[in-house]
Amino acid sequence: MLIAAPTHQQLIERADRYIALHYRQPLRMPELARHCHVSVRTLQNLFVRRRGESPLKAIRRYRLRQLHAQVAARPQLPLRQHYVNCGLIGSAADRALFQELYGHSVREHQLACRSRLQPSRMKAPVSTASPSPQAA
Repeated sequence: MLIAAPTHQQLIERADRYIALHYRQPLRMPELARHCHVSVRTLQNLFVRRRGESPLKAIRRYRLRQLHAQVAARPQLPLRQHYVNCGLIGSAADRALFQELYGHSVREHQLACRSRLQPSRMKAPVSTASPSPQAA
């Protein structure tokens, strides 16, 4: 009995699941390819054909999505901690891709999320009308 080889889509999904489980750790192409039971070159070619990007860029993109979500959930944490939690180092390439994906910097995202958490400091409206005369 022969077992059918996984389809290209199944291989991509297998890689995606592995990335989702291990994105906080250093991920190397050989271990990702080994997990998918293909060569590094096959995995790279498959990602470029199906996704238009390399597996390493797909990993970075996944990590940046996690970074975006984590900063939104806990904007009071230092950015350095968020980067570490997501398996990133905060390199110029990380920051540039974040800007490309979301249209603003990680810092701007953090500040916007912080401002949403702070209670409103609006004062009661001040009336400009003169006080009404009291009835005698």
